[in-house]
Amino acid sequence: MRLHTLALGLVAALAATTASAADWSPKSLQMGRQVNGTLVAADRPSDNGGRSHDYRINLPAGQLVAISAKSDDFDTVLVLFGPTGNKISENDDREGEGDSTDSLIVTEVEAAGEYLLRVHALSGDDDSATGDYSLKVMSIADQ
Repeated sequence: MRLHTLALGLVAALAATTASAADWSPKSLQMGRQVNGTLVAADRPSDNGGRSHDYRINLPAGQLVAISAKSDDFDTVLVLFGPTGNKISENDDREGEGDSTDSLIVTEVEAAGEYLLRVHALSGDDDSATGDYSLKVMSIADQ
């Protein structure tokens, strides 16, 4: 009986770990649609402290896109990775908006493919920066 209980406990712990890791997988993002999310303490740690969410989006070559992240709860950071995993752009605070802590990336897509977009909280050594955010990718013009 003890062995059976122990085995069930191990299976439950493994299932919880697997479910948690699955929650870190990138979500799908579509051009022109706003996504609302919430960073919580259980989310994937970002490379620079804080927590993060990853999104996958297919982008066509030659398109000029604007990617924005906004939050009233934390200082957003956006990072865009290309189809081969190379970092294309990163932005902490959009320029020209005074004390804004929102993020904006404007870039021309050089190669068609699936891109990874990471939104995370700028927190330095403090991993407690969490809260609600909105994220949107828009086409500015077709080149």
